[in-house]
Amino acid sequence: MAKVLISENMNLIAEQVLLEAGHEVVKMPAMDPEMLREYIKDCDAVVNRILPIDRAMMESNPKLKLISKHGVGLDNYDLAAAKELGIAVTCTPGCNAQSVAEHSLALMMASARNLKAVAGGYETVGWEAKKRGDGVELWGKTLGVIGCGDIGGRMARMCAGGFAMRVLVYDPYITKVPDGCELVGSLEEVLAESDFITIHCFLSEETKHLIGAKEFAAMKKGVIFINCARGPIVDENALVEAVRSGHLGAAAVDVTETEPLPHDHPLFSFPNVIVTPHFAAQSREASYNVARTAAENVVHFFSDGKVVGRVV
Repeated sequence: MAKVLISENMNLIAEQVLLEAGHEVVKMPAMDPEMLREYIKDCDAVVNRILPIDRAMMESNPKLKLISKHGVGLDNYDLAAAKELGIAVTCTPGCNAQSVAEHSLALMMASARNLKAVAGGYETVGWEAKKRGDGVELWGKTLGVIGCGDIGGRMARMCAGGFAMRVLVYDPYITKVPDGCELVGSLEEVLAESDFITIHCFLSEETKHLIGAKEFAAMKKGVIFINCARGPIVDENALVEAVRSGHLGAAAVDVTETEPLPHDHPLFSFPNVIVTPHFAAQSREASYNVARTAAENVVHFFSDGKVVGRVV
């Protein structure tokens, strides 16, 4: 049986699945990149969330056969190195998609109704918090969805069907969008026409800083901007300036270029900006489903090879 490292805190179903299959489980006591370098050295597989695994880590352990991603984002792995070294990499497609889509919608609604300033102000200034700015309704507005995979598609369907929104989708890798949505040919069209913009694409060299100063300037004044994908897709300094200048009506992000975000970061200082700590996928249902699937990928890899979400 395999020796399997669980490198980060996750639902206990992962450990249970591995132990029931007869594998040895090692758990790290803290989420620490340097600790991972030591713990990974003599394991056959690792179940990992957001800690980076680079070429040096892979090369340090000739026994390593599998990296089982807890989630779907793969930007924290050196995939080229994994392929070269013969290390399989899997992910858990679809397991947290509904959770992330609902969190995106929750952030959008909270931003639209100015809840951070109003709810936070009620405790400190009382009834006068009502005067901190009227909210806006989602009904009938235009939503721009950038990246329409499983998560973006769910967000698009909820907004088109639930709020009668006009949904514009920009994704150069698809030809079909959910019913009631429109596939547009350029990012510029989405930026210019949307009242709300939500990011759901993968992070890659192509999408790094996809949204920067030029793109923020091309958006409608007062647009509400949501990012629950990956922090580096957005130029954070440009986001801060777009909020500070008043061009953005509000912003809400679950991901940032630096994680954790320093407590003195400017994004925390704006009453119209909501920041959550890479939390979108952490519903009870998603936490269970992702952990179970990540562990099952390990079990199947060493038994019958019937894994899901294999990318390398």
